[in-house]
Amino acid sequence: MASYKDRVKADLDRWIGAGLVSADKRDAILATLPDARRLDAATALAWVGALLFGIAIISFIAANWDALPKLARFILILAAFLGFAAGGAWAADKQRPILSNILLMIAALVFAASIGLTGQIFDIAGDPRSASYGAALAAFALGIAGRSTGAATVGLVFTALGDFTGRHWFAGADSEAPWMLIAAPLGAFLALRWGSGALAHASALAIIYCFGWFAARNEAEAATFLFLSIMMGAMAAAARWMFTQERPFSGIFYGWFAAGATLFFGVAGYLPWFGAEGSAASGYAHRIVWLILSGGLIALGRFDRHALVTTVGVLSLICAIVALLADLGLDLLASAGVFMLCAIIAGIAGFVLRRKDKPA
Repeated sequence: MASYKDRVKADLDRWIGAGLVSADKRDAILATLPDARRLDAATALAWVGALLFGIAIISFIAANWDALPKLARFILILAAFLGFAAGGAWAADKQRPILSNILLMIAALVFAASIGLTGQIFDIAGDPRSASYGAALAAFALGIAGRSTGAATVGLVFTALGDFTGRHWFAGADSEAPWMLIAAPLGAFLALRWGSGALAHASALAIIYCFGWFAARNEAEAATFLFLSIMMGAMAAAARWMFTQERPFSGIFYGWFAAGATLFFGVAGYLPWFGAEGSAASGYAHRIVWLILSGGLIALGRFDRHALVTTVGVLSLICAIVALLADLGLDLLASAGVFMLCAIIAGIAGFVLRRKDKPA
């Protein structure tokens, strides 16, 4: 997706060509716009190295240290956590946000390892889910205190581990709600607040999971999934509005929520609608609407210059075509008739929109 400055460059070239803007003002206008932040190779490698380093510490701490007494082990893991947390605070004070972010992420990982090791040292039997939730709370606390998107992402990961530990995905959803119902909106808020792409991706997927949990705890009916599809579509529309307002990384939520809406709509078509008698007719109607919505999503993605939304629309269109062909039993003549009808509708809609856009 092109940055705001890149889009303004293209618009300026078009305006200059049309004589609306003087060419000598182009550089002055572009100088007032900040350059988009890009993740260079060195920074990306630093993040990968920090993540691997944190995992290495967890593996080392989790090992059985026969040569060290229990108290020495506890002091060692406590010193490691405090050292990385203090390093993050120092880096923040020195106006080095990337280093601070990385160090706080490692501190969150070390704290997660220290929970399990402390129980091992002092022979304390604990609930693995509680340990994951405790690590998630600590990670979010570090993230909020130090504005660390890395630590907040670790919090989302351990929240998911706590939700799935001791369960088979959605088992037990009737009796207790997952902590992700709180962690996912918090992660989304922090992603938009701090402008973090990685945290935006993680929290958007977490929100889709929350919708899936709600669907799993209800009866498998088309109305439920259709309602969830409409709700997620409304969230995609809200994210699109923020995207048009140039809100950093809101386009990520726009794309993922559009994907979630099409996913739930697609699932709804394979569940009972009006009973067994009307299931075939409703299935055909669902596939045709699915095709139309997919085409509209492609057009919207192209209009907004949003690659993820366009990709979701293309994939949805492919799935809708395959589903319709399967419903028709690969009857090529019937398939040709359906697709011809859709082509005619698309052509008429395009013609009407083209005439509407022409000046009177």
